[in-house]
Amino acid sequence: MKTALFSLITIFLVSFSFGQELNSSKIIEIPASYADRIGTPEMVRKDSLYIFRTGDIFLVNKMSLSAMKKIYEEFSNQNDMTKTLVDNYTNTLKRNIELENKLKINFAKNDSLDQKIYERTQATLINTQRALDYTINSLEKATNSLDLVEKNVKRQRRKSIFEKALIAIGGVGVGVLVGVSL
Repeated sequence: MKTALFSLITIFLVSFSFGQELNSSKIIEIPASYADRIGTPEMVRKDSLYIFRTGDIFLVNKMSLSAMKKIYEEFSNQNDMTKTLVDNYTNTLKRNIELENKLKINFAKNDSLDQKIYERTQATLINTQRALDYTINSLEKATNSLDLVEKNVKRQRRKSIFEKALIAIGGVGVGVLVGVSL
């Protein structure tokens, strides 16, 4: 019984001391808006708990932060030559971006012109195909007409020869009749 009581008191004291330790450290929440914040960075303390709601956090130690501040200050206090160089580079980048945009516009115009030429060529090909179909139909009709005319001509020749033969036979018959009667 004494051991159970001792164990119970020990558990109570240990949990109380851990509870005190958790309560002494405070939880600091870094909101998502911190990612868009401009200004000095927030300093992180050793014994505090942090909850980061931002997408990315970059931790920098004191030496790196002071080096970055020094570089920034030197750049902001730059001499005229460096400033001119940076300005020229910036202007070149802006000009290149403008030229790239103009090139994209020209490519878009060329694509639309190519599309129009393609559509007109397709329309011309369709019209040419229709004209060829009409010509082929006309030629077939003309060929059929020529075949009919040729058949009529042959029939007329045969008819003409037959008629001439009948006239000749009739003439011979009349001649024989006239010759016999005289």
